[in-house]
Amino acid sequence: NTVFNGVSRIAPGSIYDFQPCTYNKSIHFCLWQGTVASGYGNGSALVLNQRFLIDKAVSGVDYHGFALKQSLDKTTGQVKDIALLTTYTSVRRDLSDYGISSDNDQGWVIDCHLRTVDVSSGEVLFDWSSLDHVPLNESLVLPTGAINGLSQQFAWDYFHLSSIAQLDSGDYLVSSRHTSTVYCVSGIDGSIVWRLGGKASDFRLEGFTFSSQHDVRVVKDRGDVLTLSLFDNAYNTFTPPQGESSGKIIELDTARKTARLLRQYNPPQAGFQSGDGGSVQVLAKGNVFIGWGSIPYVTEYTADGKLVYSAYFGVVGSSASSYRAFKAPFAGITPAN
Repeated sequence: NTVFNGVSRIAPGSIYDFQPCTYNKSIHFCLWQGTVASGYGNGSALVLNQRFLIDKAVSGVDYHGFALKQSLDKTTGQVKDIALLTTYTSVRRDLSDYGISSDNDQGWVIDCHLRTVDVSSGEVLFDWSSLDHVPLNESLVLPTGAINGLSQQFAWDYFHLSSIAQLDSGDYLVSSRHTSTVYCVSGIDGSIVWRLGGKASDFRLEGFTFSSQHDVRVVKDRGDVLTLSLFDNAYNTFTPPQGESSGKIIELDTARKTARLLRQYNPPQAGFQSGDGGSVQVLAKGNVFIGWGSIPYVTEYTADGKLVYSAYFGVVGSSASSYRAFKAPFAGITPAN
C-alpha cells in the first residue's frame, strides 16, 4: 500500500531520487525536482525536513546524480554537508572526424560535469568535465537523430553521465552510459585513474560484460579491492539490444586489474530490457533491492539470489518508470492535507 505520495505538492515538476539522507546531522529527504526533456534535466537538488519543507536547495543541476555526504573540515574540525551533483552543458567542438559541420565548421557536443558543492555556502569545491578528460572516440554512440551534433538543441551526447559516487580515497566513480565505462577520477586533479569496461578498459573482465549501465555504487571499499554494484541495462535506444537487463555485484582488484562477477540478479520476468534508468541497492542485512528503470517493477532478492518481493506500478511498455528506486524506513511526518 502507498504510505505517502505528496512530494509533487511540495516540489511540483518531475521528481527523481526521492530518498532519506543525512543533513545537518539529522534525517532529511533528498530529491531532484525540475523539467526533463529528451533525457536531460534542468532543476534543483532539494533537501526536505521531516515535515517535507525545503531546508536547502541547489539550483541549475541535472537529475542523473545527486547525493549528500558528510566531510570533516580539517581546519575547523566541523562536519560539512557536501552535495555530489551533475550538470550537462552544450559546447562547440570540431566534429569533422564524424562528418559533422555547422557554423564555422564546428558541431555541438554535450559536456558532462561532476561537481561537489558545500551545501551551506554554495561553494563549488570540485568541478570535473568529461570533455577535458575523456576523448570523443571512446563513445559507443555516434552522432545521429536527436543527438546529431548539428545544433545546440541536438548536441551529440557522447558521454551521458549516469551516476557518481566517491571512494574513501577521495577519488570519484563516474559512470558513462554512452561509453559503457566506469571511470575512477582523481579527486585531486580530475585525471582518469582507471577505466572499467568500454573500449579502453584497464581491467580484465572475468566471465561477464555490461553496457549502458546506471547507478554504480560502492558496496565495500578495502583500498586495492573494491566491491561495486551496478544496474546493467545491456541496452539503450541508440544501439541494438545485447541481452536482458540485470543487477550485478562486481569485485575489482585494482592492483591486479581484474574484475569478477560475484552475483547477478536477473529480472522477475525473462527478457526484461530496460532502455533507461535502473538501480541496485545492497541493504544492511545483505538483501538486494532493484529498481528496473523504464520497466515499472521493483524487486528484492536475498544475497544468494532468491526473489522475495516483487511489485509493479505500471504496464510494461507504457510511460511508467522510475529512474532509481530505494528501500528505507519512512521517517517523515505526513502533512494533514
